[in-house]
Amino acid sequence: MIMQRLPISLLRHHQDTLKGLGEIFLRTAKLSKPKKIISEWQHIPAISKIIAAPNNELVQHYVVWSGAPTTRYQDTIPPHMVSQWGLSVATDLLLLTKYNLASVINQGVTLTIKGNIPRNQDLLLRAKVYSVQEQSGLARVSVQIITGTVTEPDLVETILHMAFILPDFKKSKKVNQTSELHWNNIGQWQATNHDGLKFALLTGDFNPIHWIGLVGRLSAFKNKVLHGFGTLARTYELLPETIRILDVRFLKPVVLPSSVLKVETTELTGRGHALRLISGNDTVHLSGKYQ
Repeated sequence: MIMQRLPISLLRHHQDTLKGLGEIFLRTAKLSKPKKIISEWQHIPAISKIIAAPNNELVQHYVVWSGAPTTRYQDTIPPHMVSQWGLSVATDLLLLTKYNLASVINQGVTLTIKGNIPRNQDLLLRAKVYSVQEQSGLARVSVQIITGTVTEPDLVETILHMAFILPDFKKSKKVNQTSELHWNNIGQWQATNHDGLKFALLTGDFNPIHWIGLVGRLSAFKNKVLHGFGTLARTYELLPETIRILDVRFLKPVVLPSSVLKVETTELTGRGHALRLISGNDTVHLSGKYQ
């Protein structure tokens, strides 16, 4: 369990993200109307922009919170820190769709890591709506974000997998599948009651379900839950350093505070490795593959 104090001054690094969250709130509360809605997602224009180098103090706090070894990111930025700069561009794209962003479900992330993101260099971001599929009362939307620099534009590709519930959605009964794989425990971590607020200070994602107790208790989870990207960051840092491709799905949120969570992996014949994050009662919170 990581004991760490974060200064409230970190808020100043998330202005774009906070602005987007504010627009979502105003639209949800019907205090503002959409400026523009593009019905055909293929016509939503891509975003390309250069942002200032992420602040070193912020990066260092993020590295410590993620549980990474102190020597791992001395001159680079964790690839999963895309949640800090990527949320604002993803929000800008999704605000052009017809979907209600207040009801978005974060379903997973695909990371393709082609190089290290350097510190102290402005970042080139390119983002677009990657795919949209409406089926069985759900709109499954994927957003692609490519992070690099002017000289190395293709360092990390991130695909965010999200779902929006449509009016004709009918909840289907889940079928429990037993796993016959032999899993190896490679490490464990545990989240505190305040990790939702801490991750919000690190990334700007201040969705209240992660840090306000009353909102969590009124939700379907009956408690505060950790961000999906926060769950990914802590899990990622227990994997080998040479990750090239990581594809994970968020199956069940990590309730705050959490019990001890085990990171388990197994080798897949000719197909890399499978991984999962599992709690003591055999609940799988995250599942995926990596190479």
